[in-house]
Amino acid sequence: MSDDGIDPDKAAAIRLRARLAVVERAAWFGLVHAMKTRPAETEAYIASERARCAEGFGGTTWAKDLTDAERKMLAEEVDAGLAQLIEDARGEV
Repeated sequence: MSDDGIDPDKAAAIRLRARLAVVERAAWFGLVHAMKTRPAETEAYIASERARCAEGFGGTTWAKDLTDAERKMLAEEVDAGLAQLIEDARGEV
């Protein structure tokens, strides 16, 4: 335990979580801006990325350290996340 009462391992995880949140918020700003300025192009781009990710994770060229079942799960999570992002962004514009 450190002087502030936070376990050092947990502190490292919290710092990584904070970094992820910062990147996520910055990306969110960019997505909302893109949806406000070029909605059709942005939606087409996200659709193409969903297809690209489905193909990439569906094969064995991406995430080679995962099993087929794990890559399938990852692909489904990424696809669902991208679909939800676009729905959420539509609600912001």
